[in-house]
Amino acid sequence: MSYVPEFDPDKSGAIAVGIDIIEIARIQHVLDDFGERFLHRCFTEYERTRFRNRTEELAGRFAVKEATSKALGTGIRGIKWREMETQVNRRGKPVLVLHGDAKVRAELLGFTDFSVSITHSRTDAMAIVVALKGQQAA
Repeated sequence: MSYVPEFDPDKSGAIAVGIDIIEIARIQHVLDDFGERFLHRCFTEYERTRFRNRTEELAGRFAVKEATSKALGTGIRGIKWREMETQVNRRGKPVLVLHGDAKVRAELLGFTDFSVSITHSRTDAMAIVVALKGQQAA
């Protein structure tokens, strides 16, 4: 039997990782049922403007929010959806921008940068977020 210690991002270490997968149809159903209310509750103005009519892109951004909350070790408790924003740099790479309590939590943990990857299939969107201490994301 082997022992693998539980990872604790509150202790010294270089990274924390969060991952999430979501069915694109689930996001479409929520959009159909709640429309603007859902968009305004979960997405920043930037995200709503850039991805409003692209359900698969919204699903990917929602997965980033879930993955970020896992990397920060909080889950969604204590962090609002709109405090985690996925922007796109000039090369099209997703870039995580934190606001409010999410930013405070990252700073308390010593995370200085994040690397984000998003992928889609016909049915699912998936994201991984790697929180980095004291170095630049790749």
